[in-house]
Amino acid sequence: MKTALLASYAKDEPLLRLATALTEAGWSLMGSAGTAKYLKESGLVCIDVADIVGPPILGHRVVTLAREIYAGLLATEADRAELETSRMRWIDLVYVTLYPLEATIADPASTPDDVLEKTDIGGPTLLRAAAKGRRLTLSDPSHIDLLEAWLNAGSPESEHESLVTKLAAAAERRVASYVAASADYWESRVK
Repeated sequence: MKTALLASYAKDEPLLRLATALTEAGWSLMGSAGTAKYLKESGLVCIDVADIVGPPILGHRVVTLAREIYAGLLATEADRAELETSRMRWIDLVYVTLYPLEATIADPASTPDDVLEKTDIGGPTLLRAAAKGRRLTLSDPSHIDLLEAWLNAGSPESEHESLVTKLAAAAERRVASYVAASADYWESRVK
């Protein structure tokens, strides 16, 4: 059974649509706390990441930043036995919508504390690890269309690598833009 990790700031129709499509295709779902709660309340089976890595700490700032998650994203085929021995899951897909940092920066009423609060660490890290691990890495709701088309075509192995590469490039670009917005904001505050 394939496993998807969903960690979405936005609890919305695209997230529900993706989770439903994956469930119907026989995938197992894992989610960060709010995402898992939203999906469970919507009638889907979703394992809370905290059930795997332990409860969130530091005011929910450290949840997905855990070796059990990153081992599942960065493992190669040669590492599967070690994952199983360590009782860790292979993660095949990641879907992340990041905290709204750019919108917070654009809001003239935002303070530096607001910007810090909306600076996502776990999301970009998940995206980069999934891209490096050559997993399906969805960093924008528009990617759901691509994934659904692939699933509806029977998940052809001949198209898998091309889809992985396209999504990895988009994820890296999304993270780069996100980090650049943060750098621009903080540089503008240097006197």
